[in-house]
Amino acid sequence: MSGFVRGGNVLRIAVLLTVAALLVTWQQLSSSTAPEVTADVVLPTKQPVVPGPTLLPAEASESPTPRPSTDRHRAGKKKSARHVLRHRQARQRASRESSRLARKRAAYRWNHNGGRDIGWPQCPHHAKGRHSPGQPMPHPGVRFVIVGLTNGRAFTSNPCLARHLRWVRSHHVHAAAYAFAAFPSRADLRRYRGRGPYNGHRFLGRLMNAGDAGARYNIRTMRRHGFTTPHVWLDVEPSSSRPWSGRRDWNAAVIRSWVRAYRTAGYTVGFYSTRALWRHIVGALRLGLPEWRTTGPASGRSALHRCHQDRIQGGPAVIAQWWTTRRDYDRLCPSPSRRATLKRFFHKW
Repeated sequence: MSGFVRGGNVLRIAVLLTVAALLVTWQQLSSSTAPEVTADVVLPTKQPVVPGPTLLPAEASESPTPRPSTDRHRAGKKKSARHVLRHRQARQRASRESSRLARKRAAYRWNHNGGRDIGWPQCPHHAKGRHSPGQPMPHPGVRFVIVGLTNGRAFTSNPCLARHLRWVRSHHVHAAAYAFAAFPSRADLRRYRGRGPYNGHRFLGRLMNAGDAGARYNIRTMRRHGFTTPHVWLDVEPSSSRPWSGRRDWNAAVIRSWVRAYRTAGYTVGFYSTRALWRHIVGALRLGLPEWRTTGPASGRSALHRCHQDRIQGGPAVIAQWWTTRRDYDRLCPSPSRRATLKRFFHKW
């Protein structure tokens, strides 16, 4: 041994020891850092490069805020369209309802703010006298009424006149009177032939005395009920219970006697009729008195057109009328002053 050292091998031994120490140290460091690989694990091999589009993993291709699917998008559009359609239909229904209410209010003002004529048809069914259809009284809000004095023919009184006048007073409306004119019966001619201002020895005189008596009967009825009015409308139309004669001159004589009786008592007189009915009953008689013109079952606007056409006996048009199966409606014809018209033809209660 000593010979080996002495032989100059000391340097070689030191180098070998140093190399061995370094190998041991490297081995220890490698075993502490590298993971242990078992025989069952297959290490991935390098994949060959294939030309073409790059395929990303599923996790990398997904967006953080994914877009809705096509079906969901279409469903959302359909739901929005249905909402818009329902909103539009609701607006259309509201518009139609608003228009309907506006028409109803306009019709109410048109039908209930003018005038009415009332008489025996507005009596209850159980009222005495001629059978009444039991039509309703006017709605509150009318400006004027024309109250019937007779029960459909001469020498009869409206069985509900007191009731109608109470309504007039309680509603504080303008009121006038109307009465049916009729051809006298044989009993009327015998009874009134010498009781009047006309010569009862002549047939026309007897007719006119009977007409005068019919008017005075209505005048007494008004005074008995305290019915104040400046004007009386004379209703000239056919009557089934008291028909007019076939002689127009005889009918005209009766009409003249009615007018004279009312005027003598201090009333002004006008006529309710149509041009056709007037000519059928009295022919071409023209007295130039105020007219209450009726159109029958028509509209209010049609009735107002009569104010400018179809004169009955040459007088001015004052009132236009139309009616239904339940009510009669009246309107004042256009004039410079409707207040003056009401004051002239009506009494304010």
